[in-house]
Amino acid sequence: MHRRVEWLKPSDRVIVSELADYGGWMKSASLALNIPYTNRHISRRCKILAEHGLLERHEDTAGYRITDFGQQFLNDELDADDLRLDDE
Repeated sequence: MHRRVEWLKPSDRVIVSELADYGGWMKSASLALNIPYTNRHISRRCKILAEHGLLERHEDTAGYRITDFGQQFLNDELDADDLRLDDE
């Protein structure tokens, strides 16, 4: 799906999946210990994924967890139109 949605990257599914498997709040540094991407990359992608509703950012720290929308993304219950920006 990342080829049909401009902002979506191949690493995003891996990041969202790892957060779903964990089931709670996690920081990008912890994610970087478990998946093959740098902390910097994960941090940037988590911010973008949160802006698009797939993740939720903790209000006190830069930790993230999956949203119901993110779970729908992992379950392939969304199509590209659900993830596109209004101006795409």
